[in-house]
Order: sequence, then structure tokens, then C-alpha cells
Amino acid sequence: MSPNSGPLSHWLQNQSLVRFSSGTTELEQVAYSNTVITPWVGPRLEVKKQCNVAVATLGQSLTYLIEIVNTGNCTATVHVVDSLSAETSLLPNSVLRDGIPLPGASPEHGLPPAEIAPGATLRYHFQVVVLRIPTGFKLLNQAQVNYEFGTSEGRTVRGVERSNTVEVSMVSSRLEVSLQAERGQTFSGDIVMYTVIVSNPGFIIATGAQVTIALPQGVVFIPASVIVNEMFAPQVTPDTGIELGEIEPGTSVRIQYRVQVVGRSDTNGISSVAVLTYISAGQQETVYSNEVTLEVIQPQISVVKSVLPVTATWGDTVRYNITVSNASSYAVDGTLMDVLPSGMTFVEGSLGWNGVKRPGTNLAKGLNLGTLTARSVLNIQFEGKLAERGELIPDQYRYVNHASLMYTFRLPDSRSVQRMITSNEAVVELKTPIIQAYVQVAPTLVEQGGTVTFEVRVVNTGNLPARVQLGGILPEGAKWLGQAAGQIQWSIPEYSTPRVLHVGEIEPGTERNISYVAQLSSEQTGTLQGALTVMYTYEWNGQKRAGESRSNEYSIIVEYGEE
Repeated sequence: MSPNSGPLSHWLQNQSLVRFSSGTTELEQVAYSNTVITPWVGPRLEVKKQCNVAVATLGQSLTYLIEIVNTGNCTATVHVVDSLSAETSLLPNSVLRDGIPLPGASPEHGLPPAEIAPGATLRYHFQVVVLRIPTGFKLLNQAQVNYEFGTSEGRTVRGVERSNTVEVSMVSSRLEVSLQAERGQTFSGDIVMYTVIVSNPGFIIATGAQVTIALPQGVVFIPASVIVNEMFAPQVTPDTGIELGEIEPGTSVRIQYRVQVVGRSDTNGISSVAVLTYISAGQQETVYSNEVTLEVIQPQISVVKSVLPVTATWGDTVRYNITVSNASSYAVDGTLMDVLPSGMTFVEGSLGWNGVKRPGTNLAKGLNLGTLTARSVLNIQFEGKLAERGELIPDQYRYVNHASLMYTFRLPDSRSVQRMITSNEAVVELKTPIIQAYVQVAPTLVEQGGTVTFEVRVVNTGNLPARVQLGGILPEGAKWLGQAAGQIQWSIPEYSTPRVLHVGEIEPGTERNISYVAQLSSEQTGTLQGALTVMYTYEWNGQKRAGESRSNEYSIIVEYGEE
């Protein structure tokens, strides 16, 4: 029975009547039969539907209530079906029956059957969200209840009842904002363009619109890169807000800006969200865009260099080890270079790769490592030899160098990227004495057979002690007259001329001063030039080493003597 059947009565009364007229009169007469009373058995369902709001906006959630009342005298099994509007979407797990959740239930596909006894009421709630503005700006919705019941004779009777049509009016000045990046994968140093689209799908003008995009960690804004509707806006930045003003119904605004990726964020990606604010009907509104995340592709490549021994002296050989690791899930192609510091040479044939010798290979020219697969490790070893002895002393007695790796990798979008990284510094400390002698002669102008005094200063500017001797202490033909002064006392026999002077051991950072007198040959004239020879010995790793250097040159002018 329908809701229009009137008040419920469990008895159906029926009476017939006959209208007639006799031939003797033209008056119409009525004759009534007896009254037949039939008992009525069955459910009587009334279906009402309502929404929690009469006016809604885009994106708003609506709650519908379907109420079923059985005013009949028989229990019915009901199946509720509600075809939702195409502009809405059901919120998952929002269906309730008499306050009890119905997980996974959907009114579009039919709710689970339920019994409703005479005089009872069933209430269904569910929620939808408005996805689009419908044509005519009205959401129309009606529920249908399919029911069945059994008679006393064993028959199954089926019927259909429909609810009233619920109408929700849509008012839309709600703007929509979307954000997108030109690519999903990036790398440090890359320039990425973002696009923001603000649209007004409604019929009311929005005013005071402004878009703000906070710059996430890992990117920097490229100045003067903002473009609004194909027009440059060099004075604005996305993080301080981009003024859009009024936005007419049915129109949209396109905003573009560029950023440079400067690193990785603390999370798995660099995420951005656009925030749109505007005024509608005197109310301040805020809308958030979708979230856009950039995946920063950065292979985790490391180059670690070590050397043994870390201290050496002239002529020693040291062994370098370089470990190249790819700890990421991306393969790279790499070339390794290592230029040894001045004063050290590469030992030919010493280079090995994962324990296998590679003769003819020199890291100074670059070593092609091929493809470093994900989570792989390469070990490269080679030797360097210090010069036998050189006047070029490394700064602070340290041979310092590092290895460089140039590698390339490919992004998922087929772009190739090249990177250069350097290893830590490998340091070899040079252990050696550095003995230098400085000589002065006075006077510098003498007659034949005259005497001169030699002032000698011997300095050790190295970092090892050494035992020192001086050779070439006298000009050719000169005789030793004796020691003038100084820190060292020699026992030299009278009338003897020593060939060398023993200075003794000189510690690093110390010096010795020597002074002695010589008589020049009576037969020589002109200019005498000479220099002292410094000879020294020292020990390193249990071995005795020797070295030699020369002092500065001195000049003595010898004149003819008067007879």
C-alpha cells in the first residue's frame, strides 16, 4: 500500500449499490447490498528522506537520512537502494543502520536486507561529498525501498516504495586550485617549473584572491621567474603571495614559477602545496591544492682514500688504497683520477683493481671504472715513490693529495646527469733533516797572504736530527790558523789544516755557529770564490741515510801586496 492510502484500518469494508428507474416514474432510485467485511493483513511502509543541509558548496560533505516506518500489521524484509547523484561520491564506511556501522556497505549497490516489524522504524544514515557542481545547481536524490513479506497461505508478496525527492541547492563561489610540477624526478642543481591553476567553476565572482606556496627545504626560488597568465611578474615571489584579484565565474588563472633544487629534504621527497585565499559573500575562504612531491635522485657514491705508511723519507715507497662505494639503488658510470703531489712519482705497474694488477694504467690519466652497479664496492691500490732527494720541500713537510671521481647516472625520465666528487685527503709526512749552512767572510778585501775570518751558521730546519760535517772550509791554498770563537771546540794540531770540520748532531729547529781564521796563499791574487759543503747523516727505520747540501757562495778580493 502507498502512503496515500489514508489512516490504517485492518478491515476492508465493501458494499454494492444499484441505480435504477421504473417505467412508472422518471425518478432514479438506489438499492444497496449488504456490507462485506474482509480482514486486511500486510505491512504498510512509509519512506521519508532528508538531508542535513538545504544549501551546499563544492567539496562539502552531506549527510542523508532515510527513515522507514511500518504502520501495517505484518513484518517486512526491506532492501534499501539509493542511486547517488553523479556529482557526489560516498564517503567509505559512512553507512549506519539505527546507529550501527555497516562496513563496506553502499546504498548504490543496495544495503543489506533488514526486517521491520509492525509499528517499528528503521533509520539509515550515510554521507557523501560533493565533487562537481551539477547542471542547474541542484542535487536531486530519491531512495527506493524494495520489500517482501509472507502471507498465512505461504505466498511471498513483493512491493516497492519510494521516498520523497530531496533537493539540495548548490551555491558556488568556491574556487579550485591545483598544483603540478613539470617532472616528478629531479636532482641537485636541476631547475623545475611549477604550474598553479586557479579556477572558478561557480557563478559568483571571487574577490581578493591570493595564492601562496611555501618553498620547501631543498629548493630555492629563481628570482623574476613568476608568470601569471603568460605575463611576467618579476616583483612577486610564491612564498610571499601572488595577488590575483577578482576571478570571474567560469574563468581560470594560470601561474608558473621556477625553483632550483639545491639538495635533499629531511624526508623522502620535496613536497609543495599551494594555499589559495579569497573573499566570497564577505567571508574569507581558504582552499588547499593537492600535494606535489619531487623525488630527488642522488646516488650515494663515496670515495675514501688511505695511505701506508703515513710517514716516509726520501726514496721511500708508499701504498695508496682508494675505495669507491655505491650505496644507492642506482647504477653509475665512473672515471677515477688521482694526480700525485709534486715530489712523488707513480710506480709503473703497481696499480691493482680488486686485487688484480692492471699494468700500463696510470690514474693521472684517468681510470675508466665502467658501470658501478647498485650497492657495489671497488678497491684500487697503487704505489707512489718519494724523490731520492730534492730541493723542493713540500709545504709543512706533508705530501697531500686526493682522488676525484667523475660519474654519470640516468634519471627515470631519461635525462643524464654528471657529477664530480673528491675523496678525503691522504697525507704522507716527510721525515728528513734539512741542513743549511750560511757563511760570511771578513774582511772581503785583503792583500796577498792576508788573514780572513769565516763566520758559519749551520741550521736544521727539518724534523729529524742529523750529524753534520763541513767540507771545503778553506779557499784553495789557504792555511788553518785556528778557531776564533763558537759553540764547538776542536782539537786540531798546530800547523795542521783540517779537511772537514765535525759540527756534531743538530736537532730539528736548532743551529750551530762556528768561527775560524784562515791565512790566504801569498801567491794568489784576484777574486776568490767558494762555498762550504754540508755533509750529514741520519737514521730512519733503523737504516742510516746520508745527505749533502751547499752553503751560499763567498767572495774575497786579494790585492797585490807592497814590498
